[in-house]
Amino acid sequence: MKVRPVPLSLLAGLLCMGVLALVGCSPAASEAPAPFRIVFVPQTGMEEQSVAAYRALQTYLAPRLGRPVEITQVVNANAAMEGLRAGKLDMSNFSPWPYLIAADKIGVRAILYTHDPEQKPVSYCGVLVTPANSPLAAPEQLRSQAKNLVFAFEEPVSTSGHFVPRVFLHSLGIKPETDFKQVVYGMDGIANLLAAKSGRVDVAALSDTSLDRAVAQGRVRAEEFNVLWRSAPLLSTLVAVRTALPADLQNRVAALLQAMPVEAPELWAIFRKNFSNPVSGFSPVQPDTLDYFREAIRTVPGLADPS
Repeated sequence: MKVRPVPLSLLAGLLCMGVLALVGCSPAASEAPAPFRIVFVPQTGMEEQSVAAYRALQTYLAPRLGRPVEITQVVNANAAMEGLRAGKLDMSNFSPWPYLIAADKIGVRAILYTHDPEQKPVSYCGVLVTPANSPLAAPEQLRSQAKNLVFAFEEPVSTSGHFVPRVFLHSLGIKPETDFKQVVYGMDGIANLLAAKSGRVDVAALSDTSLDRAVAQGRVRAEEFNVLWRSAPLLSTLVAVRTALPADLQNRVAALLQAMPVEAPELWAIFRKNFSNPVSGFSPVQPDTLDYFREAIRTVPGLADPS
């Protein structure tokens, strides 16, 4: 069966998502196996790379799965979770925090995480930044100055822009909603960074990769900000599938993704550009992979239900 990709187009109707389908030559559409449906959320400033990356993944998976593959683009993790909840989507990448929300509420299972050339989990950090002229010189000052500060988290399901900053503030004894002058939630890390640059917020939470990308793209200059705090390295990317999918399909997808760098190096070279940090492949998720996050959910107020 020959497989040909069709162009990516954004379609209104399914959560304002864009769907890309690989279709094969078949005697009748009714005889074709059900499509495998993948959703992705492009990172700000990486939209074109993400589209190309998922075209490559689609081209790789469809003939090996023996079924059409559909790729859906959404604007945020909440939209991805809604599509998975409705049974209209089958697989998504998540950072740890939205994954744990999805696992608890809608029935998904993490099958893989991204690893580096040393087979270690690919990681990134959460950071708190202030304008360069801010009087804040150390993170401990957040507590004494809290009543004067406007603090910006990212969207509630962000790992680097909400989860870990909230855990850190808790370690300082800060209750954000009551201690800060105001708490706001930005659309993404770049939005928070620009809000700090303009003086609309005093402290902005985001990922170090968002900060580095904004500087590299010329949207801001590094000297315009101080990094007040940087988290320990965080697991970057989990691949999750709906638990309602047949187990053999889940296992086949996991095996194919792990084999992709060797089986299809040209397509892998395109797909890996979807990630902010260098990725060499995928490894199976272990039982203790997310222990840090589960413990924080249990002990830190404001994380049990971010909605």
